[in-house]
Amino acid sequence: MHLRKFANPWWLLCGAVAGGLAWAVTLPIWAAAVIGVIIWLTAVLVFGFLFPSSAPTAPGPPTAAPEPVADPDAECARRARAAAASFAEAAAPLAHGPLGERVSRMLWRVEEIAASIAHLAGRTHELAALAGALAQDPYQRERAHRVAARLAEVRHRMHAATGDLAAAVRRLREAVPSPQAVPDTAALDRLAAELEDVGYGVDIGENMVAEFLGPEPPPVPGASAR
Repeated sequence: MHLRKFANPWWLLCGAVAGGLAWAVTLPIWAAAVIGVIIWLTAVLVFGFLFPSSAPTAPGPPTAAPEPVADPDAECARRARAAAASFAEAAAPLAHGPLGERVSRMLWRVEEIAASIAHLAGRTHELAALAGALAQDPYQRERAHRVAARLAEVRHRMHAATGDLAAAVRRLREAVPSPQAVPDTAALDRLAAELEDVGYGVDIGENMVAEFLGPEPPPVPGASAR
């Protein structure tokens, strides 16, 4: 590839012109030839090695678009909705039996928890944006740390509550394997009480968010997600 630089016709022409001009001013032929060679080699050195022109490269194949980064908060809300749907499916055969009122109360609480988690999933994005904006101001760094700590706590409550909802489906099926089976009423009572605690924990998360973003009513259970 380097040999091609010495054979570049433009640089050869530069050397020839320089030698011709030197001979035209009555210099000896050998001196004109030396000048021509010097000019030619100088052109090769300067334009071929010191400042080479980059040849255009053919465009490569288009790169694939990067995979979208999963949103853990949105995924948490999706799993909470799925758990609530599974709980409703498991509770449906019991709705009209002797356990109907008790199971309906638990079902309402499960749907409320899932709706609150979905609501919090959107509010956490606002809280994260607030923490990022405050962190840019040197005088607001302390408040930014408080917001970030609240955000971490809210997310912890969201994910913990989602896991509790998934576990509630399994526990309901264990307490009442079928509509004809003898229900484990003690297990149902424990499950109902624990669901109340889960809902209370999610409500605390709502209050934490409202502390910095202001209150916003969560969606009604069963309403379509925004």
